[in-house]
Amino acid sequence: MVAYHDLYDCRVDQWQKAADDWVDLARRSSSACEDIRAQGKKPLDDHWADATGKQAGKRMEDLADRLESGGDIMKGVAMVLDALAHSMGFAQRTLYHAAELAGEYGLNIQDGRAVGAYTGAAPVGPNVPQSVRDAYTKELGDLATVNGLIAEALREAAQADEKASVELDKLAKAVDVADTSRAHNEILVEASHVECEMLRADIPAGKDPHLQRAWWDGLTPQQQKDLMRADPVTLADLKGLPPEVGRELRGPDGKIDRVEMVRYALDHWDKKDDLKFENNCANFTSSALEAGGMQKKFDFWLGPRGENTWGRESGLGWDFVDQRAYHSRSWAQAKGLHGFLLRNGGEEVARSEALPGDVIFYEQVAADPAEPQGEIYHAAVVTSVTPDGDIKLTQHTSSFQNVSLDSREHVAARNHGEQRIHIVRPHPNWY
Repeated sequence: MVAYHDLYDCRVDQWQKAADDWVDLARRSSSACEDIRAQGKKPLDDHWADATGKQAGKRMEDLADRLESGGDIMKGVAMVLDALAHSMGFAQRTLYHAAELAGEYGLNIQDGRAVGAYTGAAPVGPNVPQSVRDAYTKELGDLATVNGLIAEALREAAQADEKASVELDKLAKAVDVADTSRAHNEILVEASHVECEMLRADIPAGKDPHLQRAWWDGLTPQQQKDLMRADPVTLADLKGLPPEVGRELRGPDGKIDRVEMVRYALDHWDKKDDLKFENNCANFTSSALEAGGMQKKFDFWLGPRGENTWGRESGLGWDFVDQRAYHSRSWAQAKGLHGFLLRNGGEEVARSEALPGDVIFYEQVAADPAEPQGEIYHAAVVTSVTPDGDIKLTQHTSSFQNVSLDSREHVAARNHGEQRIHIVRPHPNWY
């Protein structure tokens, strides 16, 4: 349990420094891994073909795998520490706001709670002046606000402390992992999920709208922006926030509800689609756009099969026919969806400007047998951007929820060579 003065006096910047140090360690580990593969394993394979050379190469590969796995585990530690730093920052700011309001209301903080002139001595009786009754009623409201914020701040800090402690213990026990697939697709993914859960729990969902508004008003503008990017769905569901916050989260032009688009992706990342394509990434992304309200664009004569169209029809229930006749090419092909969005009002944005509801596309830059060079071959939905700027994506084929774009790009580059990432913000201009 986190106490009032522990939170009030804690040095949040030290957790952030620790997170930055772990990021640096992860980079060093990844760099060492690449050097071993390029300068050690490859020359051995090329020039030492006997049993001894193969044994040496195997040892080199094992060392590289351990360094690569270690790098992913270190990234997981950095994610958790970064979330801890920001969660404690949000909680501390809420506690400071409570103390500021206590001063404005003429209340005192004693033993971690606000007290007032009438605490423990409510004015009762027929001879109590109305002015005293009014002051007592006001004080009750002020006390509820301040103590509600204190309780919220301590709740946020306690959940972050507990979640971080549990996950860091798990990561510490994984230091000997040499299986790069497990490290990347299980351990690092879980750390990313814990990071998002910690940030989500910093939002007072289900609380009184008056408390939600007081909490929101106490955050700095940067903290408000950070939470809007980190978890737009939970924020949009709060009843106590200013209407303009909801409009910004959902999209000010009203063309696509970005919150509902993200909600769909987060809710359906591990669910089968009505009609599943062999490579289902663009189908999943289009379904998220549809859930966000993006309207179909059909040709007058050819419907979804015309050029420059997007959308789907109900079909006949026969997959072979429905995939070809009742879905536009842009619906289920990453290359087609990318081109369609850009031809019809969309814009490409820098990574630093990414927002939940944007669409990520992978372009194959290096020559590779699996993907044509220069081809846009994969699509995913941006579902979160954490306060440190890490873009989280959600996708099908393979199915992942809220995983780091940097980490997934690293895997794609290792397997297929150099990649180019495009982030597109849809702005439908046909309705």
